[in-house]
Amino acid sequence: MLRRMERERRAFLHPSLSAADSAFDPMAAISIGRRAYGWTGMAKSEKNGLVAFISALLAGAVVTNLIWLPFSTVNLNKSIWFDVAMTMPMALLWVLLGAMRLQLRKTPFRHRDMVSEFAGRIQALAMALTAMTLFSLVLLLVTYLATATSRPLLDSYLAAGDAGLGFDWVSYVRLLNDYPSIDHVLSIAYNSLSVQLLLLPAILALTARSDRLEEFVAHYGVAGCLMCLVTMAVPAAGAFEFYHPSPEILSSFGPGASTRHLEQLHALRTLKPFLLEHPEGLVSFPSFHSTLAAIFAYSMRGIRYISLPVCALNAMLILATFPEGGHYLVDVLAGLAVAAVAIQFVRWIAQVRPPLQSDSEVVQRLSSRQQVPLS
Repeated sequence: MLRRMERERRAFLHPSLSAADSAFDPMAAISIGRRAYGWTGMAKSEKNGLVAFISALLAGAVVTNLIWLPFSTVNLNKSIWFDVAMTMPMALLWVLLGAMRLQLRKTPFRHRDMVSEFAGRIQALAMALTAMTLFSLVLLLVTYLATATSRPLLDSYLAAGDAGLGFDWVSYVRLLNDYPSIDHVLSIAYNSLSVQLLLLPAILALTARSDRLEEFVAHYGVAGCLMCLVTMAVPAAGAFEFYHPSPEILSSFGPGASTRHLEQLHALRTLKPFLLEHPEGLVSFPSFHSTLAAIFAYSMRGIRYISLPVCALNAMLILATFPEGGHYLVDVLAGLAVAAVAIQFVRWIAQVRPPLQSDSEVVQRLSSRQQVPLS
């Protein structure tokens, strides 16, 4: 048995194995190779086009900024380029881990396969975080360029939409304010977004869900681009600016909640030169927090012990967007709609791919290859 396993391993590592080795089982060799080098899921990942799509989407957003920026009143502070440079260590880590995995294939030792597989998972995480960071920086700049406009704000229409749905924003915030403990929990949920952006990709990577991780990055990029398109069409300042709630109904919330962006928003709308130094989230419609909450919950679907807590956390995050983010109900509904469109679009992209080469096709290719003896 041991000799047969060794022949199968050598046969896969050396596709030119002599035909005289009649014990060679191609199917077993394929199985061994996929376990050794993390091929399970990787072949599909390489075929489904999501990586190419993510790259093209990011490149398109970069080109949009390069074309738009010279015609805008927005100027970039040098510190922005430092933020871009912060992605380089993750990209370098990806390159180093890739080189290490190549070397491991040539250096047999007892735990080689396990080390290579773990390195591959960290490599996938590094690339995902790099792509998401670049998306965040590029799309943030797009929102600043889009905000620098003299078009009228449409808050009155958004508030009218809430009224048509029977939602009273002021009454909702006042009700939450009467229960400080609930406000505290909601604030924690709302501020967990940045932690989830790091933790959830790590969970997907470390549990070898490479396809799901690619989907996560694609969802993030598509949703961010859709958010920019919608906010261009529907500029708004937010519920805090529209309702001007009295301080007594905000006593349980942190100071400056949902108002930090207003100074920059109004400065941009004067169409005077604006130096971007300390970026803030400027988008009111749609609520991107709600979009990401839905994407987070969807990405953890079916994962035992994780899916339910993540869904509960993000449900609270959505409830917190009204007082913490200054969003209307229609903002939240639009954010959920953006998430749904992004998920469906990425699913469609993943389905439009060349057919995955089956194991039988691989066996046929290996069997028909010219065989020469091993040295």
